[in-house]
Amino acid sequence: MKALPKIPGYELLTCLGGGVITSVYSARSAENDTRCAVKVLRPDWEDQPVAVKLLQREVRACLAVQHPHLVRLVEQHVMVAPYFLVMQYLEGESLRRVIRRDFSIDIRTAVWIARQMAEALAALHRKGFIHGDVKPENIRLVDVGKAVLLDLGFTHRPGENASFIEKGYVLGTVNYLAPELCGQEPKDDARADIYSLGVTLFEMLTGKLPFPNGTPLEVMHRHRIEDPQLLTDVLPDAPAAVTELLDAMMSRAPNDRPSAGKVLQQLIQCEIASLGKGYLRLAA
Repeated sequence: MKALPKIPGYELLTCLGGGVITSVYSARSAENDTRCAVKVLRPDWEDQPVAVKLLQREVRACLAVQHPHLVRLVEQHVMVAPYFLVMQYLEGESLRRVIRRDFSIDIRTAVWIARQMAEALAALHRKGFIHGDVKPENIRLVDVGKAVLLDLGFTHRPGENASFIEKGYVLGTVNYLAPELCGQEPKDDARADIYSLGVTLFEMLTGKLPFPNGTPLEVMHRHRIEDPQLLTDVLPDAPAAVTELLDAMMSRAPNDRPSAGKVLQQLIQCEIASLGKGYLRLAA
């Protein structure tokens, strides 16, 4: 069994997951015995400036934007090794696990989750940040009636990823990557998050991705040149308000996508309409 990293002030308990450059552990504070989650830079990345920079940018975003639907930073240690972040510990389960277990999610619940994610994105966008990796793995369903957006590891300001992209890095997850980020000259702004949230909502409702699986390059190529599968192709009886909004969110042209604030307003309309006799067509 692989030994857990040693982090000053914290006892690491179990590995919760992670990505290419970081691992996330459940942990206990030595000072007050409270539960938390500790995100640690993997040892083979500690001497890589790109990895350290991403962790430092995550701290910057967490400190700049606090919101009920964004994970909360408790402590940070990102200037010298060992590099780590301490985040609030969230009970519940990931949206990915729910989709795998239930295959798809009913429309009311999916809209409820997407609306909370739109709130979190609107808060980030108002402060000039792009989340950069909206997907079911990064959405935690906690308590009753609350969803939280996790992992601000790719959060950045427009244009900040240019040097990384020039070196060949793909920052994000290809199945949720906006078309404008899939070409040789990526154009980066907050509307990419709207596309990713649209793909996530499509997957919640259908249990499928809007593009066929393939290699990362094949998927990126499809995002760039093909229109996604329509929700009505999979759910012919889906409410018009939801299909209209989803079509707009997954528009290949960024200018055709609504802002996070507009998405939030329209999802609230969908929620209200679902409480009555049916869904209403969205107001222009």
